[in-house]
Amino acid sequence: MKTILVPTDFSKNAYCALFYAAKLFEEEPSRFIIFNSFEAQVSKLTSAVYIGKSEELINELLKASEAECLAVQHKLTSDLETTKHTFKIICTSLLLTSAINKIIASENVDFVVMGSKGKTATERIFIGSNSFKAIQTIKEVPLLIIPDQLDYTEPKKIGFASGFKRTYSKKQLIPLKEIPKLFNAKTTIIHVNEDEKLNDKQLANLHSLLEISKNEDFDLNWLPEDHSKAETIMEHVYEEQLDILAICYYEQSFISTLFREQVVKEIAYQIRTPLLVLPSID
Repeated sequence: MKTILVPTDFSKNAYCALFYAAKLFEEEPSRFIIFNSFEAQVSKLTSAVYIGKSEELINELLKASEAECLAVQHKLTSDLETTKHTFKIICTSLLLTSAINKIIASENVDFVVMGSKGKTATERIFIGSNSFKAIQTIKEVPLLIIPDQLDYTEPKKIGFASGFKRTYSKKQLIPLKEIPKLFNAKTTIIHVNEDEKLNDKQLANLHSLLEISKNEDFDLNWLPEDHSKAETIMEHVYEEQLDILAICYYEQSFISTLFREQVVKEIAYQIRTPLLVLPSID
């Protein structure tokens, strides 16, 4: 049974990510951990008004957080109508990213799913600051980022963008094998031609990737670099109407561009495609 960690700030965006995850693994009964960090509220306790009452107020915040998580769980089970998933609630005053990595280790988490931005994000962006920090710090397990208030549809077309600059492992690519099998989906390996041809290292890594995926339904797609690498990839995602875009953890420059460059941010915002970040093998 998979263990899937889903952080929530009780926003519509967070709930949509939870619902998406529950539907994605509908045919694979999983243990869901609904997790909330109330560290932001705790930081307010530094006010002189709360001196001497910190522990009492933290306990109150904990109870309130647990109650809201339970309400989210009940809403999910009601919306799903029937489910074989099981649920656990974890609430903490720790910083979000620190707590996530602790839970990944202590609960043997297999997958993290979260919304692309929280309830305080108003800018037309694809990835908010908390999701960006999570992408930077979660190395051990796959991370699936769901665009805000995205309606669930079965993924039939999955893209895996790679520069072939590092080697791959079977464990790292497990999600690219499991998710397509659940939905009989097609996976396309996307490469942007930054140079005229692949160097020896890239060729070796491509061979390794093809060897690992030789029994899977994978295609190759070479793209000319008409714009920046990130913009080229996101335009391809839009044109091909991909349902999930996968990248490796070490492709941080691509992720940073999604967060920073206005043109790419706008494209990513409009296409609203879930982003699957595969774990590091370092």
